[in-house]
Amino acid sequence: MSLLIVLVLFLHVVGARPPDEVVGYLGETVTLPSGADPSLNLTKIEWSIFSNTTWIATRRDDLTNIDRVARFQGRLKLNITSGDLTICDLRKEDEMKYTVKLEPQPKTKEIRLIVNRRLQKPTIEPLFRAAGGGGYWLGLQCSSQDEGVDFSWKIEPPTETSGRHAERKSREMFMFLKNTETDVEFTCTTSRTIENVSSSFTLKSDDEATKPPHRNRCILGYPICLFIGFVIPVVLYMCRENISAPC
Repeated sequence: MSLLIVLVLFLHVVGARPPDEVVGYLGETVTLPSGADPSLNLTKIEWSIFSNTTWIATRRDDLTNIDRVARFQGRLKLNITSGDLTICDLRKEDEMKYTVKLEPQPKTKEIRLIVNRRLQKPTIEPLFRAAGGGGYWLGLQCSSQDEGVDFSWKIEPPTETSGRHAERKSREMFMFLKNTETDVEFTCTTSRTIENVSSSFTLKSDDEATKPPHRNRCILGYPICLFIGFVIPVVLYMCRENISAPC
């Protein structure tokens, strides 16, 4: 007898289906599908939350009630044909498990709602700009308010670059651009799973920083000025940000 009970409980656990997951975003609208058979004429729709079956939206005897719970008042829409429930102006506290029961469809369906925040646009900050050597040195830093994002860079139009830290998958981009005759647009993209967002920074060709320096601008000589004006700031920045560099 005990073995039979254990076997029944085991089969019940194995056969239990995890709730479907629906992802929504703060301040936006999301629809929870009831999974109703479209060929059925639904006579009863009951959406509930919590283990004590707190109804939040119902359709019974041709009467619809979507103002049953104060926290959802004015934010719910119930499709009486499909049984789908729409939640407007999503809040973080809406993240929970929802249960829908339909008649004459016998099955009960559970949905886990996950509420995320849309990725915020990254910010691009120029670290330094300096003309010289037939082009100009440039350092950019991309930052994001979001955690767990990947960074990538794109340069338009494609231009010849050089530099030890011109990787496209880093927060920072340090490079020497050899073409100073056209505007160059740098786009930083942050991405997470299937979502991404971008910001751009344009370096104008007529920017003072991109123009060749006057000969009398530095009395110490070009190599020394380049070392003081570019190499030292870059090394100090790398040390501060713990970027691999001989410090």
